[in-house]
Amino acid sequence: MINKISVLLSEGIGSKLNSSDDDKEVYAYSIEVLLSLLLNLIIISVAAYIMNKKWELLVFIIFFSGLRSYAGGYHARTHVECMFISLSIFVISAMCSTYLKQYGEFILVFGIIFSTLMVFWLAPAESENKPLSESKRKRYKVISRIIVIALSLTAVALYFLRAETGYIYITAVVAMVIESVSLLKK
Repeated sequence: MINKISVLLSEGIGSKLNSSDDDKEVYAYSIEVLLSLLLNLIIISVAAYIMNKKWELLVFIIFFSGLRSYAGGYHARTHVECMFISLSIFVISAMCSTYLKQYGEFILVFGIIFSTLMVFWLAPAESENKPLSESKRKRYKVISRIIVIALSLTAVALYFLRAETGYIYITAVVAMVIESVSLLKK
């Protein structure tokens, strides 16, 4: 469905701009990615609203997407699978801060060590749709390592600020762990 809408919109844009068929394909792919991202964000936002987890949503996006941007990881084969997986990992990450409070310190320590090791060992993980040149691979490796360290330090800061922030640091660490596991996609 998203693909059909994207092709339809790209045809309209391409016709108005007198674009080549190759340009229209680029438009279609770009629109498809944007629509998929927007739909995922809407679905997750509705879930966050229903669960009263708006701060967890913000933390999840920063920690999961922030790391994923350069570390890479598993990519779903369809938009529906992507939406289902995205919603599931958000709900798991958000609910951990409610139901796993008593294990917070263990999750913090284990999660940071695990995520850091996985990123240093496996990132960046390429996908079929996004192969990396050797120079980009080296650059993404350095950036993903910097990001995992920065996010880990942020999670520790959230832990020490838990009187004000509650157990949101657990959501942060669980999001990093899930992203790190997705590096094992093979």
